[in-house]
Amino acid sequence: MSNQSLILVLSIIAASLFGTVEALRAKKLIHSHAKTTISKDDFIGCPTNNDFYYNGTINSPFYPYNYPPNDKCYYYITAQPGSVLKFSFSHFDLESCCDFVTIYDGPTVTSKKLIQIGGPGSTVTAPGVYYSTTRNAVMTFESNPTVQKSGFSMQYESVSTASPCNRDIFLIVNALANVGSQANYEKEIKFIANQLTPTWNVGLDKVRVMLNLQTDTDYAIVWSATDIPNNANVTAEVLTMLDYVPDVTADNSTDLECLFRYAYDGLGDSKEFAERYGIEKVVIIFVAANANDYEDYNESFEFAHKIRTEMDAKVIIVGMGAGLDQSSLSKLAYASGFAFFSSSYDNLSSLIPQINNAICSGLNSHDDQDYNESFEYARKLRNEMEAKVILVGMAAGLDQDRLSKLTYASGYAFFSSSCDNLSSLIPKINKAICSS
Repeated sequence: MSNQSLILVLSIIAASLFGTVEALRAKKLIHSHAKTTISKDDFIGCPTNNDFYYNGTINSPFYPYNYPPNDKCYYYITAQPGSVLKFSFSHFDLESCCDFVTIYDGPTVTSKKLIQIGGPGSTVTAPGVYYSTTRNAVMTFESNPTVQKSGFSMQYESVSTASPCNRDIFLIVNALANVGSQANYEKEIKFIANQLTPTWNVGLDKVRVMLNLQTDTDYAIVWSATDIPNNANVTAEVLTMLDYVPDVTADNSTDLECLFRYAYDGLGDSKEFAERYGIEKVVIIFVAANANDYEDYNESFEFAHKIRTEMDAKVIIVGMGAGLDQSSLSKLAYASGFAFFSSSYDNLSSLIPQINNAICSGLNSHDDQDYNESFEYARKLRNEMEAKVILVGMAAGLDQDRLSKLTYASGYAFFSSSCDNLSSLIPKINKAICSS
């Protein structure tokens, strides 16, 4: 490649990103469960399409009429992304000794049994309301050769059983010298321990919390979810971080990249971060300073990208203190993440509603899919083609923050609310073309 910079200028009209999104895009349903192979293929009344999504009703064969003898049906149920499943029965009439319904808490019949209603080895004889701990469940119905009854009608819903929602959250706590002072460090710790995490219902089947205390560019102390299984444990362990770091300014080895590197490594450690199937992962990174240099920033960006694409986790940035480059740091939250800033450590609590809203925001909407695909191509332009991306937005109502992230680390985005005023952007565009 020549020494001349290769530059790509992209024009954005209205809310269009990198291509036209179809008015109606067919929903793609991807299944990871390994279905049980049935030895007989003539079970009467069982659904031929036994995948069920989000909210609905499942009835026994021939309901409200009697179900057949010697039947066995399988139902594979999936909640909305980020939710778990609620089960309730509006009708239940089975031969209690011998016919039964079983719900498994996971994607296969080898998952943990949530409940068995009736039959040999039953856990209950009458139905109640039940909740899965993950996004997936399997329900089976079995009948014997003798008595048949009217069966059941079961309603399933996508719900959250925790506040703000069911998530696995990895907190990257900043104990680097760039926090600035021990007083600032204490405010960060007390904010996390006494204000932020108490708004979550911490539990191993609700909001699971993992901790990473970053004390140096190459050293961190980590707590797994089983170390801190409830709110009291989280608060107590976070407060002990003051004892681990009595003087946050003592070690001057700081950079931005280590926060994202340890987040990525922690997510990949199956011992410390044993993920729950179907529960979305969120990484919250507390940032106190800008990148040391261009290399530090790009390495941070690469780990942020890996966290999203390889670990399928959302990155939330919490910026603490004055003087932060909010535009650059926001790009590290990746396409579907969020970045929030407080210029004073005394006002961190004002960010709690935004943080909690971001924790529960979905990653998988069609808009996010289109945006993330655009983001992936923008990344390839920079990494594989060594091209700078400059984005020119031409219309009112554009989401400038999200679109700016498509310019990648070294790119630029400029906006005019009217096509009549595009000429005003020429100096900025030309300067960006020539910037290294």
